[in-house]
Amino acid sequence: MRLGGEPERYYELAAADAEAVPGAADPSWTRRGGQPHSVPLLPAAPAGSDNDEAHTMVRIMLEDVATSPLDPDEWDTRQRVLASLDSLPVGYRTDLGRFLLDALAAVAEPETGTTVWRMRTFIAGPDRDQLGFAVCSALTDHTRAAFSAWLQLRHHERGERADLSQLTSVGVLLTPRADGYREWDTTMSAISGDPELTGEE
Repeated sequence: MRLGGEPERYYELAAADAEAVPGAADPSWTRRGGQPHSVPLLPAAPAGSDNDEAHTMVRIMLEDVATSPLDPDEWDTRQRVLASLDSLPVGYRTDLGRFLLDALAAVAEPETGTTVWRMRTFIAGPDRDQLGFAVCSALTDHTRAAFSAWLQLRHHERGERADLSQLTSVGVLLTPRADGYREWDTTMSAISGDPELTGEE
């Protein structure tokens, strides 16, 4: 290929990608109630051109994870988590950003005495990290524990169909703030390998 012809070659590949017929999803990839989706891995339009607000939401969430305080010995883990979150294909980011924006609006004013949740999980294949996103109406010790338990459950469910020692699940929780400092808090959790849960857990 001649130097300078890369854009032309990219759009040729993107056109072929868009015309490709998706194969059947392996049932072991999905959990009960999951819905298979397929998007081109090489989008022809620039990222965010279909919904700038949704893509900005995803970018801000990634920046929250990237810039949160950490111990020096956690840097490698942070890089792996960011790479995992960034592995979500561009074609799904509008859907994710729209989900997060709508969920934050939906949980903003819960009825007194209630906690409201919205959750979504992405699984791109048997050897890819599982990504979970949750929005909750409040950030408390109880909701942190519930979010951690939800991610562990999703991780465990994947392990029932695959080798858990080779799997990673990454979760991000957003909770609205009312202090005017910023609009939400971002909490991240990750599980790799077999957490060796007891039967009671």
